Amino acid sequence: MLAYPHSGFSVDAGVCIEAGDRAALERLLRYCARPPFAMDRLRKEGAALVYRCAKQRIEPGSDKRGAKADELHLTPLELIDRIAALVPPPRTHRHRYFGVLAPNSPFRAAVTAPRGSTVICPKSPVPPIKSTI
Repeated sequence: MLAYPHSGFSVDAGVCIEAGDRAALERLLRYCARPPFAMDRLRKEGAALVYRCAKQRIEPGSDKRGAKADELHLTPLELIDRIAALVPPPRTHRHRYFGVLAPNSPFRAAVTAPRGSTVICPKSPVPPIKSTI
């Protein structure tokens, strides 16, 4: 299994770059060094930074206050705060699973089994509650 696509994110371990292929190495480094947003859509208006949120071919509409509806007005510190929120904390997983998808769940094998395979479901670990009425 050299390629693994999942939820729009994919890892391909089948790609390798030869030691002398400088053009391929440059393409890989440019891909890894991409900014988290399009710099063409960011501009400065006075003390605020304005980011156009959606790509459009026509001028964006205005809301009731006169500001453009699809533009985000931020101070430089607010922009840095939003970008920093995209960086996961060190030494933690990006995805956390709980419930039946948790790593130690007795039902995980039954829930994640491929279609058509037979998996024996364990009995519920929680005993049923008896009514005292």
